[in-house]
Amino acid sequence: MLVAEPIGWINTGLPLVLLVAAAILLPRMLSRRDTRSHLVVMVAIGGTALSLIVAGAIIFAAIYAMQGSEVIAAFGENALATMLFFSRLSAKFALAWAPILALVWFVTAQAVEKLRGEDIARPDAR
Repeated sequence: MLVAEPIGWINTGLPLVLLVAAAILLPRMLSRRDTRSHLVVMVAIGGTALSLIVAGAIIFAAIYAMQGSEVIAAFGENALATMLFFSRLSAKFALAWAPILALVWFVTAQAVEKLRGEDIARPDAR
């Protein structure tokens, strides 16, 4: 059985810092800076959100394993329930990284609109 430890730096603070940093950096890595497509930005944001859920589940599984829980045995007994357990833990952290990811999305969308506006304003574009 998997038992949660009290809130601390290792099981709460460190995963939070890692996931928030990934929410800021991954969209920039998944889309080009000079893109003029909102679809590309949306796909990058969606891919980032999915990646953060998966990464969070892996981080929590590793933390539980480091704290002495039998994670491998739990996967052996009921893999689906164990995956759902860690996915739920990861999804709860979306309360922290989702607003950051939304801000990154808005800033990236503004950059797309700025580039589109510059393209329209160039005299050779007409």
